[in-house]
Amino acid sequence: MSTKNDTLAELLALIHTQYHLEVSGVTCETGLADVGLDSLAVAELLFAIEEKFGINLGEIPPETMPATVGEIIDMINAHPSRA
Repeated sequence: MSTKNDTLAELLALIHTQYHLEVSGVTCETGLADVGLDSLAVAELLFAIEEKFGINLGEIPPETMPATVGEIIDMINAHPSRA
C-alpha cells in the first residue's frame, strides 16, 4: 500500500520529467494550474499516470477533472490495485 507522500513523490517526479516543470514546494493543496498544467496537460498527465501506475482511471467527465495535486493523488490511491 502506498502512502499519500509516496504517491506525491512519484507524481511530482512524473510531472517534472514529462513537463520539465519545477515541482519543489508543491503540496497536495497546490492547484494544477499553479504547477503550470493547463487542461490539455492534465488530460495527458492522466494517461501518463495510468501507464506509470498500471491503473485504469476510465472516463473522467470534464466537470470532475482534478483541480489539485491532492485530487490526483486521491484518484490514484483510490484505485483498487493501489489500495
